[in-house]
Amino acid sequence: MLKATFLSILISLIAITTYGQIPEKAFEPVVTITVKKTKIAKDPLGRGGSATESTYQKTLDNNFALNYGTGFIIKQNGKPYVVTSADIVAYASEETGSIFINTTKRNKYAVKYLGGDSFYNIAVLEFVDEPGSELSAIQFRENAVLVGEPVYAIEAPSGEYPYSVANGIISAKNGMFGGMTGKYGYLQTTIKTLSDKSGSPIIDKTGKLVGIDSHITFANAPKGEEMMQSYIGFALEAGVSKKIISDIINNNGRVKRAFVGVEISQKFEYDYTGPYNYILVKKEELPVITGTIPGSPASSTLSDKINWQVTKINGKEVHNVEEALGELEKAKPGSTLIFSLKSGSSSTDVVINTGELKAIELEHMVRFILGQNKNIVVNFDHSQVQFKMKESNFYYHNNYTISKYEMSGKSMQDDYYILSAGISTETSKSMWLTRNLSEMGAAFRLTGTAGLIDFYITKPNEPGEKIELLRQYLSNDENVIKSTLWY
Repeated sequence: MLKATFLSILISLIAITTYGQIPEKAFEPVVTITVKKTKIAKDPLGRGGSATESTYQKTLDNNFALNYGTGFIIKQNGKPYVVTSADIVAYASEETGSIFINTTKRNKYAVKYLGGDSFYNIAVLEFVDEPGSELSAIQFRENAVLVGEPVYAIEAPSGEYPYSVANGIISAKNGMFGGMTGKYGYLQTTIKTLSDKSGSPIIDKTGKLVGIDSHITFANAPKGEEMMQSYIGFALEAGVSKKIISDIINNNGRVKRAFVGVEISQKFEYDYTGPYNYILVKKEELPVITGTIPGSPASSTLSDKINWQVTKINGKEVHNVEEALGELEKAKPGSTLIFSLKSGSSSTDVVINTGELKAIELEHMVRFILGQNKNIVVNFDHSQVQFKMKESNFYYHNNYTISKYEMSGKSMQDDYYILSAGISTETSKSMWLTRNLSEMGAAFRLTGTAGLIDFYITKPNEPGEKIELLRQYLSNDENVIKSTLWY
C-alpha cells in the first residue's frame, strides 16, 4: 500500500515538473469560431460560383447543423487575421453574417472567408467588424521542437467548453498519415483532444505556436466502424503553417502549386485480418508512371516512360505514392524536378520544368481522367459535369457492403450530372462541390490517393430529382486499390 502511494505521488510530481503551467497570455489569441449559415457540401480549395440549390440541397443530409470550432489570431503586415481548420468553415455560406468569432473577453466579431487550402486543411478568415484592441496575436516558434518536448492544445471544440487545455508530448516529427490531405511536415503528438475537430493551436510552455492541430487517427473497430484513437494526433508544424498562411494572404486566397501533368499510381490488395479488419498489401513495390496529361510539362518528357517505376524525385527516394506527393509538394511553379526512373535493368533521370497549377490545368486534368473511362461518354461542353453511361463500372457502397451498379432498366441515352465528388462512408463524409471542371479536378486531386472516388449523381428532369451515391474504384476492381496521384 505504501509502495503504491509513493508511486502515485512520484508520477504526480513528474507530471507537474514535466508540464508545469502555460502563461495566461497564451489564451488571448485563441477564439471560438461559430458558423451560423451553412450550405450542402464543401468547396474544394476555395470558393466557386453559384449552384442549383434545389438539387444540391439533397446531396448531403447532415450538413445543415451549426458548426463550432477553434481558431487563433495572427498578424501579417500589421493586419489581424483568424486561422482555423478548413473543415470548420468549408460548409459556411458566402452570405454576410455566416461566420463569427468570440474572444476570451466575450466579444463577438463577424469575419469572412479570405482563402484556404483543403489539402493542408487550413483556412484564413478576415475581419468584417473592426477588430478591438483586446485582440492579441500568437507568435510562431522559430526553432525546431524536440521529440519528447511537452506541448499543449487550447481548444473550443463545440462551444460548450471554451479554452480547455490538453497536454501531451511531441512523439514524432516529419510525420505522415493517410487520407486526403497534406502528407508531410506534421508533428505527431500524444495530446488527447476533446473531439475530432481541428484548428486548435498547439503551443509550447512559453505560449508560442509549434503547430496547428490537424487530425487525429482512426482505426477499424471489431465490426468495421471507425474508432477514434485520441492519443495519436497530428499537427501541421509552425514553419509549414506560416508559409501556407502567408501564401493564402498574399495570393488571393490560395496556395501556389507546381504543375507537372503526370499520373503516378501504385496498386494494393486487401489482406483481411478478421471479418471486418484488413491491411493493404503492395501489389507493386514502387509507384509507377501511368499517364501524362496532354500539353503538360510531363507530356513531352514522360510520355514514353509509361509503366516505368519512380525511384527518386529530386534525389529523394520514394517508396509509395504518398512519398512522391510529399516531394512534389516541395516544388514551386517554374522550378526543376528530376525524376529517377527504372524499368527492368534500365534506369534514367528525366528533368522537368514545372508550370503553375491553375483552373485551366485542373480542367485539362479532368478531361484526361474521365477520358480514360471508356464506360462513360462525357459532355465537356456542358457548364456542369454531364455524362452518359455505356456500361457501368460504378459500385454502390452501403452499410459496409459493395454491390455493382446495374444498368438494367436504364438507357444509354440518359444524362447524368455529377453534383459532388470525394469519399463518403457510413461514419464521415468528405465531399466537394463539382459545379465545373476545375472544381472536379480539385476534388480528384484530393481523393485519388485513396484509390477510389465517390460521386453524388442525378438525372435532370427526373421526378423528385433522385440523388444516387456511386463509387468508382480507380483499378476498376473492388478488390484492388490503385492509389493515384495527379500532379
